Amino acid sequence: MTDAGLFATLPPTVLLLLGALLTALLPRALRAVPVILAPLATLAVVWLLPDGAGPAHAWLDQVLVPVSVDATGRAFATIFALAALAGGLYALPRAGTTELVAAQGYGAGAIGLAFAGDLLTVLVFWEILAVGSTVVIWAAGTDRARRAAMRYLQVHLFGGMVLMVGIAGHLAGGGDNTVAALTDGLNAGIWTAWMILAGVVINAGAPPLWSWVSDAYPTASSTGMVFLSAFTTKAAVLVLIRLFPGAEILIWTGIVMAAYGAVYALVENDLRRVLAFSIVSQVGFMVTAVGIGTPLALAGASAQAFAHILYKSLMTMAAGHMVAATGRRDLADLAGIGRRMPLTWAALLIGGLGLAAVPLTAGFVSKGVILSAAGKDGFGVAWACLVGLAVVSSVYAALKLPIVLWGTTGARRITTTSRGLDGGTLAEPGVMQMVAMAFLAALVIGIGMVPGTLLGLFPASADYAVFTADHLITQVQLLAAAAVVWFLAAPRLAPGHGRLRDLDWIYRSLIPRLASEFAIHGDPLRSGIVRRIRHRIDFVMASVFRIHGPEAPLARDWPTGGTVLGITVMLGLCLVVYYAA
Repeated sequence: MTDAGLFATLPPTVLLLLGALLTALLPRALRAVPVILAPLATLAVVWLLPDGAGPAHAWLDQVLVPVSVDATGRAFATIFALAALAGGLYALPRAGTTELVAAQGYGAGAIGLAFAGDLLTVLVFWEILAVGSTVVIWAAGTDRARRAAMRYLQVHLFGGMVLMVGIAGHLAGGGDNTVAALTDGLNAGIWTAWMILAGVVINAGAPPLWSWVSDAYPTASSTGMVFLSAFTTKAAVLVLIRLFPGAEILIWTGIVMAAYGAVYALVENDLRRVLAFSIVSQVGFMVTAVGIGTPLALAGASAQAFAHILYKSLMTMAAGHMVAATGRRDLADLAGIGRRMPLTWAALLIGGLGLAAVPLTAGFVSKGVILSAAGKDGFGVAWACLVGLAVVSSVYAALKLPIVLWGTTGARRITTTSRGLDGGTLAEPGVMQMVAMAFLAALVIGIGMVPGTLLGLFPASADYAVFTADHLITQVQLLAAAAVVWFLAAPRLAPGHGRLRDLDWIYRSLIPRLASEFAIHGDPLRSGIVRRIRHRIDFVMASVFRIHGPEAPLARDWPTGGTVLGITVMLGLCLVVYYAA
């Protein structure tokens, strides 16, 4: 066998694991070598591997195929390797050895999933992904990060256990170990298929266990969150594409995810939590496309995952430097920092424009494929929901964040005399970090200008026409709608202080406190929490009574003329809606 042939049979994930080992062993001055070269070597092997299944291995009456190559797996492995490279460049000046080693192992798990040819191999790399990401969060070194890492680990071990039970039951029932669609099993109500789906969607950030994203990601270091934004949720999307294309439940699961994440990102005050909620929202677009299940929709989900890693990593890098340089996280405290860091602000702006699918960005290419697939294949309700949520996404990504951080609006502006957390003046990041951000920004814009470089990776979208009049006009209309929404809602969306309660507050705080009060008082009606809840209910009921009570405005007698006028207006609106439809 030639050297090239031998190189082509090497599993790509091995190179990142070897890089992690060298990073742990080499002195700090030399750790840049494996951090940079391991992803580059992995990328080379990804493209040298021939299509098709690699060598098979027998184990416990099952056939294992650790490497099986197709267009989708190659594309996902490519973006995972690029994310490891860019994240490594960004992290080198700041991150500790533990974080860098864990991040490379984390990336290795994602690339292993991209090429896994059997379910047991999927399960192995699934757990590597969970352990690597947990250590990345833990490596931040704060008490808050350690607590969040343990909660994160509990969620993902639970998800891994559910996945393992599903796979074990599938194999015990005579199912095939190969990675193949299980959608028919869902439709037939087979419990193992539902268990496997449940295990996968937990990692995708789907309801009801979706709060781990906003809980854990912002507690990681400014460098660690870059890796976290790239791997876990997108690896879950890849597995959904493999196992559950066309599963209708994923359409509505994805729409709920997109709505939840977009609304929270729109009103959240913490910059890093805004980006965490945004991850859930954008992954929701991908999950919806997987549920649609047509070849074009699946290509759109894959392209959106690729583009999302680029622009979200770029935004996370820029936001991470702003937070690290100032020690502040609330948007109200960061208002105006863009004037002190114009290049960093520009990087965040480019990422936000990509997320908003502005023409000539990667997001315009990938999100357009998803919307086209939904519009052309009879999924009108899903298309309408995604269009509306795309407008909301544009408001916070392309308008609110750049405007507030530049200082046009905000509670308190960082002035030209402001200093960083260490007492030094605020400045742009170092050369290595600027190179990482410039690299990602170039890819976001380059793909937007030459969309074939991304869509050509997927046979179903290779001939998709991006720069059509219909596509451009539709996107311009969506951006115009976002501008109108921002103009009307800007005063209410002005940043403040404090963080929103996520849904995990119910089981992390409310239920334990209720249980504690019950244990102390014995009678829940004597509980202080219950009394406060009843007080809130009484307040709401009193407010309703003031409006709808016997002497309230809506209960009084109205003049006949005003009543007729109101009915006429309502009938007119009904006629307009009827004939417009």
